Amino acid sequence: MINKELNFVLASDENYADKLAVTMYSILENHLDLKMVNIHVLSNKISSDSETKIKKVASNFQNSNVIIHNLNNLKDLIGKDVNVDHLSLAAYARLFIPKLLSLEVAKAIYLDVDVLVNNSMLEVFEIDLKGNYIGAVKSLIDLATIEEQKNGLFHINSGMLIWNLRLCREDDFVSQCLEYINNATGKIRFHDQTVINEVCKGKIKAIHPKFNVMSNMLFLKYKGFTSVYGLNNFYSEEEYNEAKYNPTVIHLTSWVVGRPWETGCVHPYRDKYHEILSLTPWRNNELLKSTEKYTNLIKRVLYKLVPGTIIRYVTLLKRRIKGFWG
Repeated sequence: MINKELNFVLASDENYADKLAVTMYSILENHLDLKMVNIHVLSNKISSDSETKIKKVASNFQNSNVIIHNLNNLKDLIGKDVNVDHLSLAAYARLFIPKLLSLEVAKAIYLDVDVLVNNSMLEVFEIDLKGNYIGAVKSLIDLATIEEQKNGLFHINSGMLIWNLRLCREDDFVSQCLEYINNATGKIRFHDQTVINEVCKGKIKAIHPKFNVMSNMLFLKYKGFTSVYGLNNFYSEEEYNEAKYNPTVIHLTSWVVGRPWETGCVHPYRDKYHEILSLTPWRNNELLKSTEKYTNLIKRVLYKLVPGTIIRYVTLLKRRIKGFWG
């Protein structure tokens, strides 16, 4: 038994309560040797029935403790209408973590609820964040300017964050986020992720990519991956391959493989997802019908046959056309 108490944070609305339960189970089964694992659930209108089910899942683990933080007034807390596109408003809940967790909690890991934890995350908690607000894995879409990149700045994916809560509280991180949202009049390109990247700019520690392995990393070789996304300031090939073949956090992004709760999913960890789901009260959930099954199949073939640079240029062109036509 390791005499440590870790804090994890998950955020969801009712629609993703079942995914939250799977993520939570994967956390707990990989930390059985710890004294206590606190699961903080940021609830944006999760039903009382689902909350009861979530707690029931956690009760299978003697060292678990679930704390529900009711954020049904999340829209009011943000103070301005924000674009959410395909996301839930619950995505913005992570911005309030420094204020929601007890002052005694100095560090916490936030995880999106479309992830599976595959190994212990104790290593992440022991990272020295020094003067940084957060530690995270670099994003596949790096919006840092060339000048910023020269100065060592980069963008991260917000699906896994290790928080330096003491520093965030000292610098009133939450107020900084709300100010950014207000100044942007609520129109934010990559939602909460953009807010975090901009507010934390210069105070982010890049951590090993194995702590946020997205679906495309599992399918693409290093050179193809960096070519498709035009990455010049990413991780080394050695780090990439370590993440690919021994992931600690598997981020179930849709990409061209679909997601485990949809028909036609070919994600390599889909069986692991369903294995855990079968241990929860949502075990009889029907798969959602995917409209992208055949489109994704064609895309997977193209990723194998077409050079990455061509795919990148076509993708950029499509984005520009979409932006032009609104």
